[in-house]
Amino acid sequence: MISRTSIDLIQETARVEDVVGDFVQLRKRGANLIGLCPFHNEKSPSFTVSPAKNIYKCFGCGKAGNPIHFMMEHDNLSYPDAIRYLAKKYGLELEETGADPIFDAAEQEKESLYLVNQFANQFFQ
Repeated sequence: MISRTSIDLIQETARVEDVVGDFVQLRKRGANLIGLCPFHNEKSPSFTVSPAKNIYKCFGCGKAGNPIHFMMEHDNLSYPDAIRYLAKKYGLELEETGADPIFDAAEQEKESLYLVNQFANQFFQ
């Protein structure tokens, strides 16, 4: 498990405009930044990033959150994986304790479901 102090450090350090800017071309409009939403197809920008509040919001599809939630949505990462990604991006060290048995069970179930789906895919092809 990742320590609470490490999570707090990531939340304070990660800037939404940097994280989103890696995936979306943003333009300044007033105090905010706008761009095309990466979560759905659109022709006019409805994706707004607020550096002052450190959040993003799409007024087209309704997705919103902070830099951690953006990474979870965009790259389909779990919460710990999004924290690890941002720590690597900003060069921060994470304090991790021993593995959580509940998390291990969930990972094993996820891996089992992946293998079952892979077998079904091969069978039906």
